[in-house]
Amino acid sequence: MNNTTLNRKAYKYALKLQMRKQYPATIIGAGKSYFKKVERSQPISPLILTNKLREKLISIGDLFSKQNGNFIGCCSEVNAANYVLLKLPYLNLNEIIFSPAIRPRTMQKIPTCKNCQITFS
Repeated sequence: MNNTTLNRKAYKYALKLQMRKQYPATIIGAGKSYFKKVERSQPISPLILTNKLREKLISIGDLFSKQNGNFIGCCSEVNAANYVLLKLPYLNLNEIIFSPAIRPRTMQKIPTCKNCQITFS
């Protein structure tokens, strides 16, 4: 997959949110092969969370509890990766490719949180 395409999609989505004055903490693009998804940070519905991702998140702590400074299951990485895993369930979590996380309010690149580093490493 062309990572430049994923980065561009994430940047355009962040600009679109900024123009609408919608400011989630972060947005990120995730993908593998031709499946790409750009998502925002927000609590993920436990009803759509893939088992593979749920098990990894629960190994860190309870869903939606604060751990390492962030709430488990609320990151844009989790939301975007879940979409990719729904389409490509055979993938390992560390095979998902991510764009840099962007904060739409400032358009700054944001480092990956500790929970996501653990989840997707």
